[in-house]
Order: sequence, then C-alpha cells, then structure tokens
Amino acid sequence: MNRLILALALAPALFTSAALAQTVPDDVSKQLWCGSAFVAAFSNPPPGVPADQLALAKVYIDQGNTMIDAAGQKYLDAGFTEEQLSKVKADLVTEVTAAVSGSGGTAKYTFDDCKSLMPNPPSEVPNDPSASVAPSDASSSAAQ
Repeated sequence: MNRLILALALAPALFTSAALAQTVPDDVSKQLWCGSAFVAAFSNPPPGVPADQLALAKVYIDQGNTMIDAAGQKYLDAGFTEEQLSKVKADLVTEVTAAVSGSGGTAKYTFDDCKSLMPNPPSEVPNDPSASVAPSDASSSAAQ
C-alpha cells in the first residue's frame, strides 16, 4: 500500500519532467527566429531589383533555411514532436513576418545579431534600401 501511495505522489513529478524536457536553449530559439526572419525578409523582392541584389537575397534565404533546419533538428532532439515543431514554426512565421514587414510586430533580435548566427554570412548587405529585397528599415527591423 505504501508503494502505491509513493507512486501516486511521484506521478505528477514524472509528468512535469516530461514537459520540461520539451524546452530548448535560448540560442536555439534565437537561431529559429533569425532563420525565419531572413527567409521572410528576403523572399518577396519588389519588382526591378537588380540581379546582384537578388543573388544576395538568395544567399540570405538559403542561410535562413539552413538555420531553420538546424534549429528544427535541435527542437526534435529536445523531445518536441514533428507536430509541435510545425506549430512552433507556424506561430513564428506570423510573428516574424509582422516584425520584418513593419506591420506592427516587434523584432526580438537585430540584423547583426542574426547575421552572426549564419553558418556562412555574406560579406555585403544590400546598400540601397529603396531597391533592397529587405524591408526599408532592414537593419533595425529585420531581426531586432
């Protein structure tokens, strides 16, 4: 009987441990956020963007996708299911898109913070915001 009481007393602790196992370090959530920000910021260039800036945008999109994939694997390794990860990503896309488009969202990280996480950061940034594929205020809103 005492064993049953002890088992019932410990059961909530076991469930709590399982829930806590589904967390990731801040740097992993930052990597997912930043990768999503790069993809969102550089995916829809306005008409008339020069070819060199389109090529640079592709670098940011590819690096962003690499960051998303790496962070996603870290989420799975931490105990998240595919369904949970898909929900995290979907919620993040909404948040990040609002932040990089300037439509009311608040960016969590700066462009430079995110660029420092890139596996192979490009050496140049589009310098004419009016012709850029990034939002008009890319340095302050793309990944603040």
